[in-house]
Parts: sequence; C-alpha cells; structure tokens
Amino acid sequence: MNIFHFEKVHKAVTKATVFASSVFMASDVLSQDATIEEVIVTAQKKSENLQNVPISVSTLSATELDNLNIKDFADYVLQLPSASFTQRRPGQGQIFMRGISDNGNSNQSLQGPSVAIYLDESPVTMIGDNLDVHVYDIERVEALSGPQGTLYGAASQAGNLKIITNKPSGEFDSGVNVSVESTSGGDDSTMVEGFVNIPLSENIAMRFVGYNDDDGGYIDSVSDSITFPLSGITRTNELFVEDNFNDSVKEGYRAALRVDLNDSWKIDASFQGQETETDGVWDHNPDRLGKYNVSRFYDDTTHDEWDRFSVTVSGDLGFADLTFTTSSLERDFEVLSDYSHYSIDGYVEGYYTCYEYYFGPCVDPSIQFENDTHQEYDTTEIRLASNSDGRFNWIIGAFMTENETAYDSQWHVPAINPDAAVPGSDDLYYQTDQVRYEEESAVFGEVYLQLNDKTELTLGHRSFDTEATLKGFVGTVFWPNYILYSATRPDNVDSVYDGSDSISKVNISYQATDDALIYATVSEGYRPGGNNRTTQLGASYDADFLTNYEFGFKTILMDGRLRLNGAVYSMKWDDIQLGWFDPDISLLGLVDNIGEASSIGFEIDSKIILSDKVSATFAIAKNDAVLTEDYYLRGAVEAKKDQDLPFTPDKKGNFGLSAELSDKSRIDFNYAFVDKMWNDLFYDDREMQDSYGIGSLSYTIDVNDQASIQVYFDNVFDEVAELFINSEDIEKLTTVNRPRTFGIKYSWKMNK
Repeated sequence: MNIFHFEKVHKAVTKATVFASSVFMASDVLSQDATIEEVIVTAQKKSENLQNVPISVSTLSATELDNLNIKDFADYVLQLPSASFTQRRPGQGQIFMRGISDNGNSNQSLQGPSVAIYLDESPVTMIGDNLDVHVYDIERVEALSGPQGTLYGAASQAGNLKIITNKPSGEFDSGVNVSVESTSGGDDSTMVEGFVNIPLSENIAMRFVGYNDDDGGYIDSVSDSITFPLSGITRTNELFVEDNFNDSVKEGYRAALRVDLNDSWKIDASFQGQETETDGVWDHNPDRLGKYNVSRFYDDTTHDEWDRFSVTVSGDLGFADLTFTTSSLERDFEVLSDYSHYSIDGYVEGYYTCYEYYFGPCVDPSIQFENDTHQEYDTTEIRLASNSDGRFNWIIGAFMTENETAYDSQWHVPAINPDAAVPGSDDLYYQTDQVRYEEESAVFGEVYLQLNDKTELTLGHRSFDTEATLKGFVGTVFWPNYILYSATRPDNVDSVYDGSDSISKVNISYQATDDALIYATVSEGYRPGGNNRTTQLGASYDADFLTNYEFGFKTILMDGRLRLNGAVYSMKWDDIQLGWFDPDISLLGLVDNIGEASSIGFEIDSKIILSDKVSATFAIAKNDAVLTEDYYLRGAVEAKKDQDLPFTPDKKGNFGLSAELSDKSRIDFNYAFVDKMWNDLFYDDREMQDSYGIGSLSYTIDVNDQASIQVYFDNVFDEVAELFINSEDIEKLTTVNRPRTFGIKYSWKMNK
C-alpha cells in the first residue's frame, strides 16, 4: 500500500491482542516469577538499571535483535520510536531524533550529524553517511533521546545511539547462524555469521566474530532513452538493462581481547573491519517507469571499507573508577553513479558540451559521477567516576578528537571536448578535491547530589574548543576561477573556523516508590561550526545549539509485570545548520545558519508480561517539529514559519508480541509504523513521503539444547516504504525497502 492507514495498524494490533488473550486464557496461572527482567544500560557512562536512569532510553536486547532478524542500520532504527532516518542504499543512511533534522544531505563536505553513534566506548560518528555496522554478537543497542552534550559532546545534539558488543569471557563459547532468504520478485539472499570465545588463560580471553551477508536485488534497470534539449542528441541504455540489479555483499570481522590485570583493573582491545560492495541503485522512478523500475545509463557501484582499532583501560583507584579509551577509525568510501539526468537542466549542455564558440559542435552531455572519500577519525577520552556510597558523587573527564576527510568528487562527461575539461584531466567538467580537518578538545563533568532518600540533583557542564580547516580546489574551467586553457589547476579554497563555547545540564529526579521514578531535565546540545566549500555564501558557518525541557517517568506496575516509561519534551533549536543547493548562488551544496525551530512531543515505551508464556511491547512517539521564523534567501521566503522540519514523522511506533508455544518453540510478531513526512525544508522543492507500516513474523523451534531453526517473514504485508525521495534530482527518485521476504535461519550455539 502506498498510503498508510491507521486502520491497518488497528487491525494488526487487534488480531495480535486477540491471539495474545487466547494464549493467556489458555495458559497456566501466572507465576510469581513472571516479572519484567532488569535491563542494564550505560547511558550515564556507568552500569545502571534502566529504571533508575533519569534519561529517556530505549533498548534492543540481544534476544530482541535476534527475534526481529535485525542485521543493519535501517532494521534497528525502525524499532526506535524517537528516531527517524533516511537511506539511499546500504551504507548511505542518516539518523535523526525527536524531529531535529536538516535536509538530510549525505555529502561529506556539508554539516555534521545531529545524532552521535557510539560503538562501545568510542564515537564512530561520521560526516556524511553513518557506518552501517552489521548487527551480530551484539549485547544491546541503546538509544538516548534528547541532548546528551555534557557527557557525549559534539554530534550528541539530539541524542545518542550506542551499539554495545559482547566482550570476551572466561569460558569457551561459540556459535554460528546460516540463513537463506527468498524475496518476492527479486533474487535470493544468503548470510553466514559466527563467533568463537577462547579463554587463553585464567586472566586472558579472546573473541572472534565473522560474517558474510549477500543480499540479492529487487529493482530492475529497464530499457529507456534520454533526448537532451539543446543538442537533440538521444542516448539509450541498452547496455545497462538488467533484472534485480541492486545487489550488495557485506563482510566483516571483529577480534576482541580482554586482559584482567587483577581484580580491579582490565584492558579491552578490539580490531573491527567491514567491507560492503553494492551494484545498482535502491531508488527508482515508479511514477514514470513503474514499480521497482529505473533506467540507468552508466554503472552504479559503491565500495565502503572501514577498519577500527580501540583500547579501553579501566580500573579502581579507590576513591574513583578510571576509564581511558582511545580509538582510530579509517574509512574509504568510493561511489560511481549515473548522473545523466542532471544533464538535461541545461548547465552541462549550455556551457560545456554545446558551446560552439569555444568547444565546437554539440556532444553527448551524459555524466557519470565519481566520489572517493578517505576518512580518519581518532578519539581519546579519560574520565574518573566516584564510587562513594555517600550522598555526593561525580564524574569528570577530558576528550579530544581529530577528524580528517579527504574527498575527491568528479563529474565525468566522456564525450566532452578536452578544452572544456578541468586542467589535468580528459573528461572532467567539474571537480571538488578538498581536505577537511577538524579538531575538538573538551572537558566535562556531572555531579550527583542526593538531596534526601528519594531526591537526586544532577548538574552537568561541558566546555569545548573546535577548529576546522578546509583546503583544496573546486570548480570548472569557467567557475569560480577562469582557468580555460590553463595548464594547471589552482587551489582556490583555504578557510579556517575557530569556535569555543560551553553547555550545561540540570536534572532532578524523585524516587516516589521502589518502582516509580519521575524526573525533570533542562539540557543543552551542540554541533560545531565549519567551513563551506566556496565563499559564495560565506567561508564558514556557526555552531548551532539545542535546549531541551523534559519531564519523564519510569514505572514498574502490576506486581512487576508491566514496565511503563514515558517523557514529554519541548526543545528550542537556535542557529540551525542547513545544508542545501541553489545553483543561482553556487554550483555546490552550501551550509547556512537559518534561524530557529522548535520540537514538542512525547514518548511512551512499555512491556507487559501477559502470562508465563506471552509478553507484549508497545512504543510510540508523537512529535511536532517546525520552524519558528521565516527563512529568507536573497530577499525571498524560502521556508515559512510553522513549516514542518523534514524527515520528522508526526507519529512513529511499534507493537510486538512474543509467545512460547511449548518448551521448545515460540512465535514473534512485530509491527513498526512510520507516519508521513516531508523530504525537504524548502517549500518549492519538497515532496511528501508516504506513511508506511512494516510487519515481521517468525517461528522458532529448538531442535535440541544447542540448535534451533527459525522460519520468518520480513515485511510480511509487502509494504512499499518510501525511505527517501530526492527532490534535487531532475527526475524524482524514490528509495524503497525490500519487498516481502521469506527466510529460514539455522542457529547453533555451544552450551557454556
């Protein structure tokens, strides 16, 4: 279905509830032991019971990740009500929380993200596209909603996403998963995952993880042609016609080492790497070519490879626990894309392939885009956390990060006259070859004061300094420097940004009963300023800041069988960093500080034990994120006051049901729904993305104590979800999800 109806949600939930009720009525009397399990999180950089943390936190446990067949970024973000996302293809996704979203441009030369992503103790937040970390052998995923700036720093403006891996342990353990999938109208997929945990001595253990995920395609490249308006040249794509051509292969590893130096001190080190290869595209043109059809005139491929090394040393100093962590991440991201449809806008034809005064008769202006990006991301943090049993506790720390991004974006026109090409090349009509270097240092801390037996006050603060430089070349033979017939290509970008500021947090929590916590928070988050690729709009842009006012509660009800947590919030966003493209100002995407916005909403997260054999979950987020003032560009209103921010669904949520059918079998159902949302801020260009609901169903049976077989349906209702609509393309292209998929997974795990 193209338009999501909440009647369908109601129907799905009603059926699931009836099923749950029947199982509940048929089951034995609820035992006293059937209670909500305790969930341990590290949201405040220490291990705590989720119910005792005065922060809005959603979690996905290892069991939930497995039952929902979650394996990548899009899968787990779908299950987090406070988070929305865009995704153009595997490895090219962005995440937003609580409506704090810009235009979602994934260009590495634009503004940084507003949500930080952590892998264990270290951030892996990347400018442009998030790391699409394969989810296997994961202890849990934590989503921290709202500003987390005092403890987590830059990019934690709207929230945090933490992926916590399983660590080496002192007992031998191993496991493997093998799955085969069949997608409706598409090719088959396969996946193999495995781990082994090996104790090397009484104090040393290692853990090895490996995986290969081969996803078949479901989008067809069909026969088509383009006639360019100025030259009248027609290009066909017969060489690129192929069924199910959007396939991907992801493989990776993780090697972890734990050394227990003594009872108080330990070292955790890990090497992790992943490589993703894709062919084809995940966006298509259903309006012109039909469902799951697209036309391409050049190859579309990506190669995304990253490696990460991290070390964490932690121990007890007596008066406090010390944690030192350092990490180094390198990523190479290569893209080849067909940009032929851009050529019909007149810029390429008019100035580069059909300008007879300089270059002679018209030629085919078709474009193939190539981008090579190399990123190096180094972080170091040291912190002390008091371990007193008294009324006063604290955490203090220092943080430093260095991020270097070298990107070379090339627009190839194979038929171009060499005189029209950028000097030093044969067919480049346009190039961006620059290096972006960013450095941040910060000191931070929080104090926790127990005012009485039930009330705790938290005060947090972070001071930071940032520096960003940008150097290199951008342009054509005409713009911005006239280099026609020049033998050299000059560097024409050299800018520096410096900024320093501080943010704060105040939180008060009240433990009304052993099972009820209420809290109120005023917190701030920030995103550092940076440099534009050109000076058309200004060489740099300023930091933007978010202030959050929040009231929340956490409760355990019904004698421990119901967990009900929630929060209401109101946030003010100042000096918004917006990435956008306007060819009347620049041929490049630029960043501007556009003014103010607000986001008001609430979140509910619950789990209930219906019987000894049946449990259900329900979560929903309601959000209203809008501009609070008009945005002017060149004297005209480009975005209006009270206009919705992009990629912010009004409602998002999920419903889950798990039932043990016997001692050796279970069934799991999940339904996640996303409301409609705009894909752009500027009202002249934006498109409304339809709402959608994705259901999944699985049946698992234990073959024996070590092995199980799971039969599952992903996207059981065969919903077509609009994950991204690109309003900047000449041709409207929509990224969609995988159609209904049937799978079988065999799992084996050694008993400890």
